[in-house]
Amino acid sequence: MNSENSTEDLEFDQIIIGSGFGGSVSALRLSEKGYKVLILEKGKRRKDHEYPETNLDFKNYVWEPKLGMKGSLQMTYTSKATILHGVGVGGGSQIYANVHLIPEDNVFQSPAWTQTRDDWKDTLAPYYALAQRMLGTTKNTYTNIADDAFKQVAESMGLGDSYKTVSTGVFFPQEDNQRGKTFSDPYFSGDGPDRATCKFCGSCIIGCRDNAKNTLIKNYLYFAERNGVEIRPDSEVKRIEPLEKEGKKDGSSGYVVTVFDSTDKREYRIKARGVVISAGVLGTVPLLLRMRDQFKTLPNISSWLGQQVRTNSETLTTANDTKHTVHDGVAISSMISVDDDTTMEINRFRKGSDGTWLLLPYVPMVSGAGFTRFLKFLGNTIAHPVKTFKVLRSKGKAEKSILFLVMQKSEAFIHLEWRRRWYRLFRKDISAVQKKGDTPLKVVFPKAEEATRRYAEILGGEPGSALPEIILGTPFTAHIISGVAIGKDSAHGVVDESGELVKVINQHDKFTEVTA
Repeated sequence: MNSENSTEDLEFDQIIIGSGFGGSVSALRLSEKGYKVLILEKGKRRKDHEYPETNLDFKNYVWEPKLGMKGSLQMTYTSKATILHGVGVGGGSQIYANVHLIPEDNVFQSPAWTQTRDDWKDTLAPYYALAQRMLGTTKNTYTNIADDAFKQVAESMGLGDSYKTVSTGVFFPQEDNQRGKTFSDPYFSGDGPDRATCKFCGSCIIGCRDNAKNTLIKNYLYFAERNGVEIRPDSEVKRIEPLEKEGKKDGSSGYVVTVFDSTDKREYRIKARGVVISAGVLGTVPLLLRMRDQFKTLPNISSWLGQQVRTNSETLTTANDTKHTVHDGVAISSMISVDDDTTMEINRFRKGSDGTWLLLPYVPMVSGAGFTRFLKFLGNTIAHPVKTFKVLRSKGKAEKSILFLVMQKSEAFIHLEWRRRWYRLFRKDISAVQKKGDTPLKVVFPKAEEATRRYAEILGGEPGSALPEIILGTPFTAHIISGVAIGKDSAHGVVDESGELVKVINQHDKFTEVTA
């Protein structure tokens, strides 16, 4: 037996890769069972005051370490979609918009769920309730003229009943209505950290500097660390390999994990009994694909890996330069449904946080699809250059502009695979693809465009479309799930109901596609 693969010096019971929602929950629950746990997180660890004051501070907001930027927002560009996701201790909880939704009944009835059992809703219900308690879910209590106009739009479209304020993970002002007031832990009978009430500054998606946002460091990770869990930031996992014992490398003896420490610029190895991979879709799936197809250290992972990755079939529209100040409040405060399949949510940013309009520039709204839409954009620009410039100009946008997150229930897939890429000189790498029969990801939603135009008219602004979507025809999405499907065997999924890798029936078997 190779001494490098010796199982006699296991350092941890479990190594968890990723410190977001999945990793933090796993860490706390494993620590409660008495296991010695290590969390590895490739991003930085921040205290509240270390988040940027505005998202114009790109170095502290955007994650692009090769350029010296180590913020908490990572943008992954693929040929099918541009994906926004969190990085750093606390994962996406640092910069998500705090909205907590429970799926409707029909979601649990899709074939992707029912292939293993038909009672998922009842099975998961108590865990949704527990997660809501841990994350301090409550109804948004603060609205302003931006929300009032949103309600007017819904009513003007005959959809007034669809307007509602969202359930969110924010500590709102209490009976005295004081903002920024510190309280002893209000969520866990005084057993958790002190918290402060929301100042409604609109910084949720940038990073809350005021201790009001219920990020994972305030709950799951707080208690996990108190139980002895170690968190190592700046630690990116490069390789996972089963330990060998008596000629077997099936994982039963544990794993060795190779880690790159970006602070000390060195690699080292750690051994553990088990590994939990909870690095989100864009962390977990590429890592496992590399282990299966490039390094071949985990060759027996199902061919389902990376297949049918779901987005919310979404786009972003905007009402630019309204005549009103709209930046105050939580990031997402209210939502409406513009048809049976499509919802819209208000997104606001802290005053001065005009970086969003630099990273995702907008032009006067252009309807249509494909090359026709691009030609319309060119025509509008030539005919109305001043108006186009005013919408494109980012300065002052956050104070008086609203972004609308448009999402659909209908399922559309992309697939992440290990393929040769021509623009990498035919070297193999992770690629996003769509296949014959897949529903293409949309970037045009007529009813949402209508609602955006109505909204801009009410507040005296200019409706806008995202320029990258017009030029490239690919959407932005901040919501991406799956790629490691649950299945009864390797022909139907990657993991079983417990989350463990299923055994491959036959190494040459191909997955059986389950369509919704």
